[in-house]
Amino acid sequence: MNFDDLKSIIDTESDQELKLTSYTWEIIKNSNSELKPWLSEDQFNQSFSKLPEYQNNDTVFVFESFERMYKVTGLTKRLTEQVNLNWTDFDAFQSSTDILCFYMVPQNLNWTFYANRDFWQFAKDN
Repeated sequence: MNFDDLKSIIDTESDQELKLTSYTWEIIKNSNSELKPWLSEDQFNQSFSKLPEYQNNDTVFVFESFERMYKVTGLTKRLTEQVNLNWTDFDAFQSSTDILCFYMVPQNLNWTFYANRDFWQFAKDN
């Protein structure tokens, strides 16, 4: 999976908030703190525990919402990760990543999670 695959469900031109291409998706939004990781364990479980990807401990894909430009080389790079959808792996990711804001999606793109320094949003296709 690559970042361009997200364009089928997300307007990726706006990385300030989650903008979906369809209005049938239900969105949950919650604030967070710069001093703590994006999600607490309770919030993680409330958002993801009912998903098949969580039940199966499937791999999900994380994409930084913007490309970084390295001044020395002039090259651009978007940070990406793959994590198994469970609390331990997600908490390790959120505690150690250099990613500032991101989209997290499963292979089938039937839900998405977006987070930045101020808030997070979870959206699922109905």
